[in-house]
Amino acid sequence: MLNAIETYLALRRATGFAMSTAECLLKSFAAFAAERGQTHVVSQTAIDWAALGPTVAQRDARLRAVCRFVRHVQVEDVGHKLPPANHSARAIGAARRTSTRETRSVASSKLRCGFGRWADCVRTPIRR
Repeated sequence: MLNAIETYLALRRATGFAMSTAECLLKSFAAFAAERGQTHVVSQTAIDWAALGPTVAQRDARLRAVCRFVRHVQVEDVGHKLPPANHSARAIGAARRTSTRETRSVASSKLRCGFGRWADCVRTPIRR
């Protein structure tokens, strides 16, 4: 898969795109897929890798980078599979639930920063 990524990046750069972020993301994805013994993009692997992004925006960027690559490489190799169209970065992140310990830790941090009541801290997400 890494050779196909290098070819894709070279082609996009030749047409004027910088591709530095895409290069980092796609190489990270390739390493993730290689750990699973995969040589082609598998939908579930792309979704699992995208879910590692800490924010909705980062999960979305990860999934979009893989989807763009798959659309390109499928012309020559149909073994690569796109994630389903109805998969969104928000849905990917919804699968991750926080533990009670994580919730208490976040709430305690918010209280120390002047957020007010405990109940408000648990319900209000931290903005970064």
